Amino acid sequence: MGMFDSFYIEVDGLEQELQSKRFDCVLSQYRLGDWVSGSLPGVRVYFDRLYLGDTGKLVYRAEGDCERKTTVFVVLVQGVFVDFQVHKGELAADAINLVICGLRERWSDSARFQGFLVETLRVQQQQIASFENRLGRVQSIIANSRLLKVGEKLDGILGFLREEDRKLAAGEEPLEVIAWALGDEVSSEGLWRRGANPESLEEYRL
Repeated sequence: MGMFDSFYIEVDGLEQELQSKRFDCVLSQYRLGDWVSGSLPGVRVYFDRLYLGDTGKLVYRAEGDCERKTTVFVVLVQGVFVDFQVHKGELAADAINLVICGLRERWSDSARFQGFLVETLRVQQQQIASFENRLGRVQSIIANSRLLKVGEKLDGILGFLREEDRKLAAGEEPLEVIAWALGDEVSSEGLWRRGANPESLEEYRL
């Protein structure tokens, strides 16, 4: 089959993989907002056909286990994967051309593209902040585990112990506490949840 790249899209709530040999073919994996290595400038729309089984999983033949046939469109703007569309059935050539023209026109709007990039940057910044927070908690768990190992007590911040410190002090295994901390989305994303409500209208009040 050779090397390929993969685009990940969503169909009926399930992530599906589209394989392509059009670009650099180095097993890269692309999701919305990613820059595609080997792409061309401008607005580019590509299509493929996707066949799904009765459980929604991808099948590689239109016959046999195939329950659904779809035509999928992928949009790149200046090399950035910005959009995809999934249409029922195997569209004919004229229908494919209509969709391609419509998507090209839609994404030729520079304001739309700029807005997409800004939103992608915002989401990625939140993800980075969450990862840094999780990494900091893991480093703290490791340091406090070492303190407990040599017989010292955990004082916490102003006498307040975080949940992971209480778990360590109670004798839980450090690896189990690390696994818990990495999966604790509430604490890991609290920094952003405490921020301003993006839907607030206060800034527009007279």
